[in-house]
Amino acid sequence: MAKNPDLLITLTTGKQDRGTRATLALSWGCAALAMSQEVSIFFTMDGTLWASKGSTKGVKVAGFEPLKDYFEQFIELGGEILVCAPCSEYYCSVESITGRGTLIEEAELTGLATIVSSMGDNTKTITF
Repeated sequence: MAKNPDLLITLTTGKQDRGTRATLALSWGCAALAMSQEVSIFFTMDGTLWASKGSTKGVKVAGFEPLKDYFEQFIELGGEILVCAPCSEYYCSVESITGRGTLIEEAELTGLATIVSSMGDNTKTITF
């Protein structure tokens, strides 16, 4: 986990909005990375499912690129994908929601204490 990222994006929303908030979170992250900011996205609660393999298939919000493309771009630009470990195992189990249960390779399981301790005085946060 990066220490003192410039921006920490928290994604708490799953598929109930058909990927709108996930698309905004990833596109926001890509824009910040393109401006040379260090960015981490923390997938928690229902948002955990977006870090599973195949979860972005067919998700495209009007006016935006497909969510899959934003994920690829975010990773290529050096963004960090963090997944709430307790959520992935219990609250919004990736396996029970998607039937797949496999996180993408770039995802790092983490807990709240790690997230909080990584934030610096100048870390900006936004939640979707």
